[in-house]
Amino acid sequence: MKYPEFTGTPCCVDSNLIMERINDDILDLLVRCLQAWLTWLEKDKECTEAELDEKKWRAENAAWSLNEMTYNWEFTEKWE
Repeated sequence: MKYPEFTGTPCCVDSNLIMERINDDILDLLVRCLQAWLTWLEKDKECTEAELDEKKWRAENAAWSLNEMTYNWEFTEKWE
């Protein structure tokens, strides 16, 4: 990152160097924002995958419980 340098007298500053510094600052800010956004998207994807796994597990568990209950009911009916 370049800082403005005096041109000639101390009261004059090269405006091109100031604009270059501002552009560098803006680009740096944009890069950091994009990196943060990418990190957030990756974490969100992980959370979404975890939620889908949990829903799948709950559905499988409910089906297994229903099957077990049905089997136990049939077994009890046959022996009564």
